[in-house]
Amino acid sequence: MKFVLTGALAGLAFGFAALPAQAQTVLRFNNFLPPQHGQVVDVFEPWARNVEEATEGRVKMEFLPSTVAAPPRMFDAVESGAVDVAWGVPAYTPGRFTLTKALDLPFLGDNAEALSVAYWTVHQEMFEAAGEFDGVKVLAVYTTGPGTIYTTGEPPRSLDGFAGKKYRAGGKTPQEIAEALGGAGVTGPSSEAYEMLARKVADGAFWTHEAYESYKLGDVVQGQFSVPGGLYNAAVYIIMNQQKWDSLSKEDQDAIWSVSGEALARLGGRAWDKADASAIERMEADGVKRFTAEGALLDEIRQRLLPIEEAWIAEAEAKGIDGRAALDRIRALSGAK
Repeated sequence: MKFVLTGALAGLAFGFAALPAQAQTVLRFNNFLPPQHGQVVDVFEPWARNVEEATEGRVKMEFLPSTVAAPPRMFDAVESGAVDVAWGVPAYTPGRFTLTKALDLPFLGDNAEALSVAYWTVHQEMFEAAGEFDGVKVLAVYTTGPGTIYTTGEPPRSLDGFAGKKYRAGGKTPQEIAEALGGAGVTGPSSEAYEMLARKVADGAFWTHEAYESYKLGDVVQGQFSVPGGLYNAAVYIIMNQQKWDSLSKEDQDAIWSVSGEALARLGGRAWDKADASAIERMEADGVKRFTAEGALLDEIRQRLLPIEEAWIAEAEAKGIDGRAALDRIRALSGAK
């Protein structure tokens, strides 16, 4: 009997050994930001570890060595299945998104974490139903830190200082802001902005504080112009191919969702705040001439930029969204003044 039991156990052990290991799902993550960027180091990589841990190793993120598409094609790359997951900027794809432009508007707040959570909340409460992200699974929407204007010379200290100047702008709204201030907007993604400044194609660039370090602007930038609450805060997203998402088990979907959504939006905004603070310290150390509008100048800027906000509200209403209520909700949640 002892021999029989031993043989049976041995056969059972052999049978288990012959079973294949549990398959691991690998998600190909596309990124076009420089590897030292705060979003890569403090958001994408930690979130990838969070996903792997939450799914107990069943789902793993693979960061592609180079981008498979230009920044304006991120949504298409994910929707088509060319990549599984990607980070992108809606403003880089004019005409596709309307509601995301709410976050491109001025004076929404200086704290990216608070604004990111506010945006995620309003996205779920109001924007999602409009279907602008149909075709992909939205894992998070959040925002950059407040937008500023870098200059290759002295920063403007009056509206006259914008006259005749060209500014690189990553989307339609920053271009409109440049024009409202008296300058001109020149289209260009972040990956090309350094060269635009270095070659004097542009006199300045609309960009966040963190860009000074992330894109190593020290040798092409002399000044920075800001307003309280930001000239804009660009909306960003992390999205996943819908078919890939649907192929996951409910257990793994729930696990990924536990570290995405608001948690991922908060992580993204917090990382931007951290990078902004570091870049401001570096600018101060490098002697960049930083100017923040206040008083009568700030009042005049608010008046000049108000039509841009009113135009977005009309666009939102055409999509069945109460734009004024959405902006009021975002500002209330973010603590903007």
